[in-house]
Amino acid sequence: MRLSAFLRVYYAYAFLFDFIFAYAIYTALFSLEGLSTSEIGVLLAFWSASAIVLEMPSGALSDHFDRRVLLALAPLAKAGTFVLWGLAQGDFWIYGAGFLLWSLGQALQSGSREALLYERMAAEGRTDEFDKVLGRDNAAEGLGIGLGTLFGGFVAYWSFEWAIWLSIPPLLVAAILAFWLEDVRRNGGAEDEADVEGGYFTHFVHAWREFRERAELRFVTTYIATGLLVFEVLEEFDELYYLAVSLPVWAWGIVAAGVEAIFALASIHAYRLAGRPWLAWTLPALGGVLLIAASQGQTAPYVLLLAAGYIVVAPVTVLAEARFQKIMEGKSRATTTSALVMAENVVGIAATLAFGFLADWVGILPAYGWAGLVMAPFVFWVIARQRRGFRATD
Repeated sequence: MRLSAFLRVYYAYAFLFDFIFAYAIYTALFSLEGLSTSEIGVLLAFWSASAIVLEMPSGALSDHFDRRVLLALAPLAKAGTFVLWGLAQGDFWIYGAGFLLWSLGQALQSGSREALLYERMAAEGRTDEFDKVLGRDNAAEGLGIGLGTLFGGFVAYWSFEWAIWLSIPPLLVAAILAFWLEDVRRNGGAEDEADVEGGYFTHFVHAWREFRERAELRFVTTYIATGLLVFEVLEEFDELYYLAVSLPVWAWGIVAAGVEAIFALASIHAYRLAGRPWLAWTLPALGGVLLIAASQGQTAPYVLLLAAGYIVVAPVTVLAEARFQKIMEGKSRATTTSALVMAENVVGIAATLAFGFLADWVGILPAYGWAGLVMAPFVFWVIARQRRGFRATD
């Protein structure tokens, strides 16, 4: 398959994996089915914890076997989530089993997908274009989330159950598309051959060695999994922000879809900003300022400032992820990438809990302002590391 055709299938897979109507309503569904807020919190914590446990083992599986197989199984596992939820009828344990399948599906594709893409670009001798292609990958994923949330809200207006069941067909199509995503290691076409000597556990050794020997890889990992992660964590609380500024409920899905659409556009054009290392600290700093500004308002228009805070970090998110792939040796690329995702999940649990307690203490709007202030020490740290020759982005 030619690279252009491969990329079309790849982008379609990325889109369909997150074109999920249930995104718009699943926590509300749990509440309507009789679960308490504390039970919902336990489910979300279990979701994150299970993702941490499954992430690196699935990455090692990807490095050991054909990545296509894992990419086909991933959406099937995720589809199992919505089958269970459609049948749960308020059963806490069935919802928990659904989250376990969701974590499994996410883990199976998270390290595999990016590794497969980089290796295909390497086989074509076009790794210099990886940040451009990765931006489009992020855009496809973001559009899937945005449109799924938007349409899911409209479907849920008629039936919450239909929003759950209609989340399944896109995942089944994604599973079929995965078989066209050729793993170039299987025909010796990859620049970094993954079929190395040793068994399954060798991939964990390779990943550990990568992080131990490459200080810049540790720097980029910390950059993504601490500073940039702040903006991802805040999105989980945006519905509370919307309530605080009196944004009408009917507009929630529209705002979320709009943010994802502009974020996708910014991701697509992120490669044009490569070669400007100062953006690695100026854009998070600007995002922090926008969060602080958004925390000052009591009316719906302040949502625009919050949205802008998320959007401005899109380019450095893409460029940092691209740099992560380019500076690793790549003997066990999916396992090493999964280590990054696992670090994000670990920090994400701590940050989510910290923000939740902070919001209870000072209020949801001031908490967004304090989150913006966190960018100050982060920015100074990035500047200090850059002066020592480290680069977070290409």
